[in-house]
Amino acid sequence: MADAGAGRTTDETGPRESGRFHVVVLGTGPVGKTSLIAALLGRSAGATGATMGTTPHGRTHTHSVEGVEGTLLLNDTPGLGEPGYVGRTREALTVELALQADLLIFLVDQDMARADRQMLSDMVREGKRAVVALNKKDRLSDQDRAAILAKLRERLAGLVPPEDVIAIAASPAPITVRVRRPDGSTETTLEEEPPDLEDLEARVAAILAREGESLRAGNLLLKARRLERAERARLAAERKQMARAIIERHQWIAAVTAFANPILALGPMAAGAVQLRMLSEIAAVYEVQLSAEYIEQVGRQMVQTLFKLGVAEAAASVLGGLLKFNPLGFMAGGAVQAVTMAYLTQLTGSSFLEYVEQGQTWGAGGMQAALSRHLESTRRTEWLTGFAKALLERLLKKRK
Repeated sequence: MADAGAGRTTDETGPRESGRFHVVVLGTGPVGKTSLIAALLGRSAGATGATMGTTPHGRTHTHSVEGVEGTLLLNDTPGLGEPGYVGRTREALTVELALQADLLIFLVDQDMARADRQMLSDMVREGKRAVVALNKKDRLSDQDRAAILAKLRERLAGLVPPEDVIAIAASPAPITVRVRRPDGSTETTLEEEPPDLEDLEARVAAILAREGESLRAGNLLLKARRLERAERARLAAERKQMARAIIERHQWIAAVTAFANPILALGPMAAGAVQLRMLSEIAAVYEVQLSAEYIEQVGRQMVQTLFKLGVAEAAASVLGGLLKFNPLGFMAGGAVQAVTMAYLTQLTGSSFLEYVEQGQTWGAGGMQAALSRHLESTRRTEWLTGFAKALLERLLKKRK
């Protein structure tokens, strides 16, 4: 590949022009990504200074591709699989750059790790085209190199064609040579070897010449799909936030009502009115067309099932401990009903929210299994205790 821009770089890709191909180089750890780009640009990796060391963010280099009518936008990327928050942030940038690419060059220096294969699989599933390059071939014997390439092709069957798994040497190790001096003596010195990228250049040129336009068209479709997914995710988050607010509002309504009328509060029939209003509002948020009769039937079934599963006993057990240290006196009975009804409302609302989010299905085991999961998850954690404490504090403030 000849450098048409004398190593010209830019930190932003900008809109693609006709005849431009975006190629991203990625790989886990120090596998030689920066050295590969330096070699493709005709520079020595060691002569580029700090900017060509560990890559904190993507850089785009512009150069030409021999045998292809077009310009290559070549992206270096941060490493994959780095630990901690910074590592995750850098990997997210790499993934984003890869998703924008017309062609990926996935660089390894040995057999591919499971995490690398998973990322490559994710990219291929999104419609990305990839070449896998085994770097540092000069440091392997012919037998070892052949064995690693064979293993890579086996692991990547169905993801990358065998001919697109090749071996390169982006920055070959210097070789030791003996030089004879004019006086007849000899000295040992290290001699730099040129990069060995012929197979990689040939594969990139062949792929872009044959598939370049379809790769660009595929990228436009992927961009449209990603925008659509992002909009769906935004809408789902917005709806979930609204539904959670509805559940919280109705759990307080249920608690205050039960606290004011403790004798009439407990029981599936008494709980029905609050649940019905809440479930109807959640269905409206998700624009789910369910009849009032159906919602009422579902609500009553949920309440009855939760009472059978022991929701009242769970609330009373937690409150039994809390009330020993709380001077509620005669209000203790009302507090039990209040917490039980609020807890019941929380569980029915959360379960119904899951039901509508999953396309109006309860999943394996039906409604009872879904309600049991929510009930057990709150029993196993400190959620119910914290919930009861907050409710008691709020009810006491209202009492004063």
